[in-house]
Order: sequence, then C-alpha cells, then structure tokens
Amino acid sequence: MTPLLAHVAPLYPDVRVVIARGSTDLQVQQLRQRELDALVIDARRMAPAPDLVIEPLTELRAGFVSRAAHPLAGQAAVRFDDLLRYPVATTPLSDEVARILVERYGPRADPARMGALVCEDVGSLLDTVAQTDAIFLGVIAAARSGIDAGQLAELRLSPPLAAGARFAYVTLAGRTEAPVMQLLRRFVAERLRD
Repeated sequence: MTPLLAHVAPLYPDVRVVIARGSTDLQVQQLRQRELDALVIDARRMAPAPDLVIEPLTELRAGFVSRAAHPLAGQAAVRFDDLLRYPVATTPLSDEVARILVERYGPRADPARMGALVCEDVGSLLDTVAQTDAIFLGVIAAARSGIDAGQLAELRLSPPLAAGARFAYVTLAGRTEAPVMQLLRRFVAERLRD
C-alpha cells in the first residue's frame, strides 16, 4: 500500500485514493456496495461469483522470513520443527494454502494451529518480525525491502515451501471502470512481482 500511495501522491495530487483493509469477505461486500472500485487480492481467497470479474495477475512466491539476527537466519537448511519453536506471524491464509502446508510439513503446519500472530496488515507483521524472534509466513516480495536492507532474512526450509499467492484484479461485472483505474492497473503490472 505504501508504494502505491507514494507513487500517486506526487504524480497525481488530484486523484483520491482510498485503500480498504479487512477480510476478503468485507472487501468483496464493499466492492458490491460500490464503496470500492476494484480489489487486488489473493485469488485463492475469492469464491467465484457471477457478479464479479476476477482477472488473474501474477503468482508471488511465499516463504518464511525472520529478522537478520534470528537464530535460524543464515542456516543452510531449517527444519520445520525448528521453525515451530518460534511464533509464526501470518495473514489469514486460504484453505488451499493450508492444505499445501499440511501436505508438505504435516498437521502441525495447519495455519489454525501454527499461526500465533495473525493480522491482515502485512506491514505490522513484518515490523513485529524485525523486532522479535517471530517468523513471517507470507509473500517474500512483501519483505523484499527489509531483506535487501539486511534487516530481514528469508529462511531456507528443508524441504522448501512450494506455494505462493495468486493475485487477481477483481471488479464488479457490468460496472464501467473509471478511467483513473488504469493508473492502478499499470502500477500493479509494474510492481506486483517477486
């Protein structure tokens, strides 16, 4: 959200940008009530519906991230059981991602059991991980600036997590898109990548 706001503010000062947070269900309800023009959201958390247009965008790789000075950071291979000695911080995950985690690492990987810190705000989760021994489970791209700055580190799990978030652009079927929404489409196309 911050990169989008920082992009729009100096270049388009007359454009009003409203970013809504909340559960997928709440955001879809706001879209249907025309309080929002579009959603950029993990498609795995969306149920198909005839009144929605769900356009696939990209898939971003998921993984585990810790603070750079974390006891597990820098290890050549981290076992899942070792990771579970620390609180896991994550957003609410889709049933499909939960299934992938359980198939890969066993029943202890069920996000309902594993997620100690669950929050819709990825920035807050990453701030918490940077300050504690908590481990972030989510899209690696969200942590990229912290990793590049040497504050965070991606953990190399053995076996590696083979999952990601499939993002989609969601609009209301039959609704004419405001011309300014092309700005969002271009921004997402340029920035939503690993």
